[in-house]
Formats: sequence, structure tokens, C-alpha cells
Amino acid sequence: MISFWKWFFSGSGAGPGFRRFLDVWIFVHIAVGITASFVVPISLEEAGRSLLLPLAGIFIGLSFAWGGNAQALLQTEEIEKLSSFREGGYEEYIYTYQSAVLLILVSLVSWGVAGLGVFDRVWPLDINSCSYHAISGTLYFFASITLRECWHVVLGAQALLLIRFKVRKKSG
Repeated sequence: MISFWKWFFSGSGAGPGFRRFLDVWIFVHIAVGITASFVVPISLEEAGRSLLLPLAGIFIGLSFAWGGNAQALLQTEEIEKLSSFREGGYEEYIYTYQSAVLLILVSLVSWGVAGLGVFDRVWPLDINSCSYHAISGTLYFFASITLRECWHVVLGAQALLLIRFKVRKKSG
């Protein structure tokens, strides 16, 4: 069995797992991060505490709820059979969900650090400096891509439901 980290950096046949995040939409998330770093009129500490940490809780709840549904579906005979036809095999299904959870956790920890005031008080930077915009842009980038990954968890679970239905219908 291949480990998550080996799958993430090297892959299991369908390319490294981190490449799932590197599609054309990455440019939208970068643009969101850059734009938000210049437009949002509050500090990272305020944004982290008042808005993004509570929002991250919603992301986590949503993803874990649908991820649980997907996990149950992944254990069905139909999906196990289907995975034998996918390049990279069964690991591609399982580790794709795990990578979404990893991204959510990285985003949550990053915004948690911001909410604690690390970037505004502990490690003070001028709010108009390039360093501050780089940090805030990165955090808003993570918020944007986390929103996408939460949506992908839902879409993935829905796709597995539809696939399982179609496989059952054809075989029975």
C-alpha cells in the first residue's frame, strides 16, 4: 500500500496528488488573494477572529459530513470494482479526499495564527508593506482554495453516489 505522503508527492499512477490543486483555477485563487490583500480594510487578526475562523468551522463541518458520506460509498463493492479501472487505483479516491482535508487544516491553522495576532502584533509588519501583502494575500488565497476544495468534497461524494447507482443499475 502506498502512503498518503508518497501519493501526494510522487503519485500512484495518475501523477502526484498535489497536482490536483494546480489547474487553471489556481490563477483565480491567486487573484482573489492579491485583491483581498489590498481591498479588505481590516487587519489579519480581526479577519481571522471575526470572519474566517468561524467560516473555517463551517468548511470543516461541511467537508467532514460529506467526506463521511464519501467514505461509506468508497467501501461499497461497486466503487471498489470501479477503482480497478482508474489509473492509480483505489488510492486515488481515498487520498484525494484526504488532501482536501489537509488543505482545510492548513488553512485553518494559518488563519488561527492570524487570529491570534501573530502577523499584526507578535511579528508586526507595516500594513502597507510588500511583506504584509504577501502574507495576507497568501492567507486569502488559502481561504479561496479551501472554499473550492470544500465544494469538491461535496461534488466528489455526489459523483460517487451517481456512479454507484449507475453501476448497480447495469449489473442488476
